Amino acid sequence: MSTIIATAKDKPGRSPVGWLASGRLPDRYPLGPVGAFLLLVACLVALRAELPDGSLNELHWVLAVAAIPLLPWLLPHVKGLRAGPVEVELRDLDPEQIGPGVEEMDHATEALTELSIPDTPNGASDILDRVREIEAERAELVAIDLSAKWRLSTLYFFAFLLESRTSVRRLVFEERAFGKRTFLGMCSPRDLRQSIERERPLYRDVRKRTPLVDLDSSGQAFLRALVDEICDADDRDGHSPLLGRSGLKQLVGSAFEPEWLERGEIEGLPGLRRVLGSERQYVAVVERDVSYQVLDRMRVALAVARRAAGA
Repeated sequence: MSTIIATAKDKPGRSPVGWLASGRLPDRYPLGPVGAFLLLVACLVALRAELPDGSLNELHWVLAVAAIPLLPWLLPHVKGLRAGPVEVELRDLDPEQIGPGVEEMDHATEALTELSIPDTPNGASDILDRVREIEAERAELVAIDLSAKWRLSTLYFFAFLLESRTSVRRLVFEERAFGKRTFLGMCSPRDLRQSIERERPLYRDVRKRTPLVDLDSSGQAFLRALVDEICDADDRDGHSPLLGRSGLKQLVGSAFEPEWLERGEIEGLPGLRRVLGSERQYVAVVERDVSYQVLDRMRVALAVARRAAGA
């Protein structure tokens, strides 16, 4: 069985003999992480009886799974991390295992972004068809190209459907030009919907008044009711403006996640630490402002644990 070999940084403190003789824990003893690890091990051992035959039968798998939530804390405190004789780096991990992939809107973008406000409901079927496909694919990330002309009402309807019908965790906003894909930031469909409703209460009022028991049949009616309300308002363009980069950031506010890492910043063990130490679950990695990849911090931790356990 492969083992994790970690060399702790030397720090001044009480010698092992000293704290053993005194019966007190040494300074800066990680009581919280150690207690959490032992609790997770105990829970996994107790749950083994309820799992299918062969699941977590070997102790090293129990230890590896229990260590996953602690990796973001552990890595900044070690100098080296090796799985057997091989040092673990992001480039050694399978890209398909550490990133969920980003779904594209494809042809639906053209159908949804070239419509005037009164004609927006005519694109409802295209939105619903794309949402059904995303739901069937169980996508976690969906890209929105803001170089196209997205109206606020269309984007609101799309975000609402993704929140209600799919497992999408993040909308990834980008701009495309001359073969380049520039990463702008991310937010959840729920955060986008709530931000629009907070900025434009009319949207929330229409949603609450419109019955949405079956989105397949009533989705178009909901979008029609929303557009009719917008068109009846004094400031039609103000209620459904074209949304660009600056407008999006201002609209979503603190829920917007613009952070990204340059590809060169994630090389070696320091890069692995940066990804696992991120406060965000999804971490964008940009390649010379030409393209980008989105990593899932939990998938990275699981891949490291599997490699360390020799799987």
